[in-house]
Parts: sequence; C-alpha cells; structure tokens
Amino acid sequence: MTIFRPISLINTGGKVLEKVLITRINHHVFFHNYMHSNQFGFTPKKSTTGAIIAAKTVIVEGLSAGDVIVLASLDVKGAFDAAWWVAILNV
Repeated sequence: MTIFRPISLINTGGKVLEKVLITRINHHVFFHNYMHSNQFGFTPKKSTTGAIIAAKTVIVEGLSAGDVIVLASLDVKGAFDAAWWVAILNV
C-alpha cells in the first residue's frame, strides 16, 4: 500500500515577488552607496573569506605601525529571536 502525503511550498508568485523586491532593494542600496565598504554580510560577491582577509590586513598594518590591536568576537546566534521588540521599535 502506497500513501502519498501532500507537501506545502511557497507559491511561485510569492517567490517571483520576493526575488523582484530583493533585486530592486539591492539596486537602490548599491546605486546610492548606502552600504558601507566594510559590510560583508548580505552583500553580493563578498564572503567570510573576504572579511577575514580585511581583518588580517588591518591587524598586520596596525602591528607594523606599533599600534595595540584588540579583537572582540560576538556570537549572536538566536539574538534576533530574543530581542526586546518594545525597545527596538522605540528607537
């Protein structure tokens, strides 16, 4: 006996609309230079490797200039889900 179970997927129209909106928002943001050059997340053609290389470059230049280098790493996994929305909306 074979049992077929239905699956639920986002409809094609929703996917197309999402892609159009993302494309237009990205075009607007990058055309008007609203994105900082050090922004790596959610940026096309930039990756974690690029962020690491940029950090290494800053560290090497600072150390060769005799500066003190401090690196702080923050793990924010789940931080968005636990955010206090009342404070965020009142900013």
